Amino acid sequence: MFKNTLLLLLFILASACADETPEPVDTIASLRDRMESTKVEKKESFWSTANTLEERQQKIEKIIEAGDPVMVIDMHDMGGWEFDELLKDPFPNYIRALDGKEIVTRGFMMPDIDFEHIQKFHLVRSLYSCCFGAPPQLNEILRVELTNPEGMDYTYNTIEVRGILRVVFEMEDGLVEDLLRLENATYRVLDFEDPGAPIDFDAATGFDGVVPSGESY
Repeated sequence: MFKNTLLLLLFILASACADETPEPVDTIASLRDRMESTKVEKKESFWSTANTLEERQQKIEKIIEAGDPVMVIDMHDMGGWEFDELLKDPFPNYIRALDGKEIVTRGFMMPDIDFEHIQKFHLVRSLYSCCFGAPPQLNEILRVELTNPEGMDYTYNTIEVRGILRVVFEMEDGLVEDLLRLENATYRVLDFEDPGAPIDFDAATGFDGVVPSGESY
């Protein structure tokens, strides 16, 4: 009697298990799809890697063609042409086409005299290259005029500026004025990221005794 009852229970349990729908097993393809959908997209670096004049020109022409209201441009590409002050209009067409456009670019501050409440300053692409290497050319410097009357204090960190770009060729007393100017500019200070600095360069100590610390004076 007991034996028959035990067999009956085993039969009932086996039947119940057989009725359950098995969980679907992921295939290699479905696992790959899930991995792709959750993969973190690699953020493209702001700094341009275009090497030749043609590559820089093509990058800017593509940006202009896109027609975005605010154009993100690296000064490396804006400065990739030879300036000849003997020409009446020394700018190539693709640079002249940027005049009056609202742009965003990044670089490092070169203050004129003051280190506090700075409203006008020059921006260069690489502080390391500028200070410790060859000085930038005239077409590799951007004159920035801030809208904020309080200005900003000096910093050696990376600065992102946004404003209206003016492409102007003027001379005063035989000297060439700034070719590229950013009017009505706003700014934000970022972490130090210099495309011209060595990989092992430490901004926390590398500028000691060379440039101001970035604190108020």
